[in-house]
Amino acid sequence: MAASEYDVVVIGGAAAGTAAALALARYTCLRVALIERRRFEDFRAGESVSSSLLSLLDFLGVSRAAVAGAQLPTYSHAAAWGSDALVMRNTIFSSQGDALQLDRRQYDSILLEQVAGAGVALYRPADIVQIAHEPDGLPWRLRLALDGSECDIGARYLIDCSGKSALIVKKQGRAMHSEDALVALYGYYDLGAGTDLPQQTLVETTEHGWYYVSPLPGKLVAVAFITDADILKRLDLNLDANWRALASGTVHVRKIMAQLPAVAAMRHYAIHSRVASLPDNANWTAAGDAAMCFDPMAAMGIGHAVSSGIHAARVAEACLLGDAGMARRYHRTLFDSFAAYLNMRRNYYAAEQRWPQAPFWQRRGRP
Repeated sequence: MAASEYDVVVIGGAAAGTAAALALARYTCLRVALIERRRFEDFRAGESVSSSLLSLLDFLGVSRAAVAGAQLPTYSHAAAWGSDALVMRNTIFSSQGDALQLDRRQYDSILLEQVAGAGVALYRPADIVQIAHEPDGLPWRLRLALDGSECDIGARYLIDCSGKSALIVKKQGRAMHSEDALVALYGYYDLGAGTDLPQQTLVETTEHGWYYVSPLPGKLVAVAFITDADILKRLDLNLDANWRALASGTVHVRKIMAQLPAVAAMRHYAIHSRVASLPDNANWTAAGDAAMCFDPMAAMGIGHAVSSGIHAARVAEACLLGDAGMARRYHRTLFDSFAAYLNMRRNYYAAEQRWPQAPFWQRRGRP
């Protein structure tokens, strides 16, 4: 096999992609490459995860010391959902241990270093210029823009971990089932040396959606407002005055906002719930957000991304050995998980009854 030809190419180097690449590198003899277009220099959403993630990293051969600087434990979770009263849950009493808040810029960069150290060919930062099927020889050809020039690589199998862009899923014309148009507007704040906040997450509902406040490593705080795209546009929350005015109408979030300095950065993310229909007998599959996306209230994003990346690696190996059964089981599991998630989501949103006429809450329906 030539230097630019691989058994498996993973597209995307965030949580799902690094998990897939590491699983293949640690547990198979396949030749693997990973393509990532970003340098991970900007803020990244998807910061909350159960400490059970560490067991998955153990499986992938990533030491806990390697990621220690990219995570911050949170010892309790506070929620005002259904009323103004805060309900507290101490994570110390959870069977899964403390929740973790990740600095995704550091975490994803560390995992990519682990990927390169495991012998995976890493193309980064690289843009995919063209994707084509070859009638003979290797089934996939990818042209990459890398370091000011272009190069071609071949692959027998692709794993689409390109996030919500779902590059291969869309290119192959696969159906996607979307449930909503949920978005998150994040404000990132740098506390500096003078302010300390509890290592606690906070959720609070409003008429138009809900807030999520999380401490992050490096004395950062993320304040997110979760709503629908049309509501975000109508409220014009990208204006700082409107952003602060909405927070001033809350009971609990406003107390935290009063302690925060000027916002360091505002970022907008699409976080709609979605599941893709993946093929059972093809030379590609998908994992992470390319396969399935969740409402952040489910706190399933990163954990699902890593576990699905591991499963996609198993599917790739099985497919290259001529076994399509693993792919069928994986894809069925995705739809079963999505159905269970939707049921949980309906029940969770039904617990908030204070604004029955508000579009955001009406759209979440009732169980």
